[in-house]
Amino acid sequence: MFNANKKVKRTRNGFTLIELLVSMAMFAIVMTVVIQIFVTGMGSTRYLFAREAALDSARFIMESMSKEIRMSTINTPGGGPYNTLNITNPKIARTLNYFFDSTGKDIQRDGGVLNPNDVEITGSFYVMVPSNYSPSRVTIVMKIRSKSGGSSQMAEINLQTTVSSREYR
Repeated sequence: MFNANKKVKRTRNGFTLIELLVSMAMFAIVMTVVIQIFVTGMGSTRYLFAREAALDSARFIMESMSKEIRMSTINTPGGGPYNTLNITNPKIARTLNYFFDSTGKDIQRDGGVLNPNDVEITGSFYVMVPSNYSPSRVTIVMKIRSKSGGSSQMAEINLQTTVSSREYR
């Protein structure tokens, strides 16, 4: 039956308080590092999306301006930098003005804004008017900056292209 003198051997199946505290501290350190990596990755993703949006806007604006300049006569005198470019498009029988508005940080075509609200654009035009029966050329210099995100996610792109008019002087 029951022997009171017999020693009962106890096994310990739990953790001590020190072991629990050490494991919780290690878990907190690992989670802090993982969360920091995740937050950094999210910031990089936002920057890439802002840069892609700015690049898409710049590509659209640059292509549409280039196409119209190529098909037009350039009325702006040679030189630069100018914030306004005046051209005459014979296809639509109309004179157009492109204007870099440094206050609103946008580009306008006859008063209508070309860029979307989430980007700022500054820039200038340089016009070369040759004297010997060759086409005039316009160099467009633009700086596009995305407005979305914080200061670390703002993307800035500098673009420059030269467009020759098909109209000879």
